[in-house]
Amino acid sequence: MQVVQGFDAFQTGLRLLPVSVTMLVTSMCAARLGRVAGPRRVVRLALVTLAASIMWLLATIDPVIDDAQFAGAMALLGVGMGLLASQLGNVVQSSVGEEERSEVGGLQFTAQNLGSALGTALIGSLLIGALANAFTTQVEDNPSLSREARQQTGVALEAGISFVPTEQVRSAAERAGLPPSEADALAESYASAQLGGLRAAILATGGITLAGFLVTPHLPSRPAGRPKRPDSGAPADAIDRTR
Repeated sequence: MQVVQGFDAFQTGLRLLPVSVTMLVTSMCAARLGRVAGPRRVVRLALVTLAASIMWLLATIDPVIDDAQFAGAMALLGVGMGLLASQLGNVVQSSVGEEERSEVGGLQFTAQNLGSALGTALIGSLLIGALANAFTTQVEDNPSLSREARQQTGVALEAGISFVPTEQVRSAAERAGLPPSEADALAESYASAQLGGLRAAILATGGITLAGFLVTPHLPSRPAGRPKRPDSGAPADAIDRTR
């Protein structure tokens, strides 16, 4: 948001506030929901909510951000994260005895940090790759750029690309000797490529979210502490042994 939209740190934090608020409130309330519906249903509801928020967030990616739509998408994202966070710790801790809970807690913390690091690296790589591909296509298809400008841009792209403000791209183009009109066209192409890269990265997070459904069958389906009911067709002595 600070690079693409040009917001400062305070403006960015203000627009990200809804996700923190709704995540806190939901995680406090969803613990009771897990005791009624069971962890598996709550986690699946969380994944559906996260997927819906990601699709909503995709619709808000424009050159000029719609504050109301973005706030709604971030609030829904916080709800999904709160639902998920309210169940995973309880599921992990309740799966072992009391003497092993400290080790399991440490393992969970390590797994969360590892997942965060790997996820950031993966999505960041996809973002930069999508940005480079989109920018290359934009430059090649832009009739406002001369052949010389396209060649200079291609040489610059071979050295690497990163997320920078469009003004920095315009300044670099002017320093390279491009006319102001071509520098503006190059900056516009880069801005469009930034939005395309963001959409690709967010779409990838949606795919990862949907992939999370593959592991939900391994989660407990019953609330903690509720015994499994014996089958109605089970022999009477088997039912007595379960009492």
